[in-house]
Amino acid sequence: GPAWLKIDAATGLLSGTPDAVGQVEVMVTARIERNVRTLDEKTLAWGNEKVLSTSTEQVGAATQKFVIVLQ
Repeated sequence: GPAWLKIDAATGLLSGTPDAVGQVEVMVTARIERNVRTLDEKTLAWGNEKVLSTSTEQVGAATQKFVIVLQ
């Protein structure tokens, strides 16, 4: 999208003040990620939890193109 168009990552709200009239093509991609923990299975067998590592993995994504008409 144009430089003046901002997106709030938490809410998805688009905002901004256009600098000219006309049509602007915008493409927005939303991703779903989750935190992944690897646990020590020997410790877990005793009812305790020991985290060996953490990471983030993408579990989904969608992209939408649209046109904003500025008058």
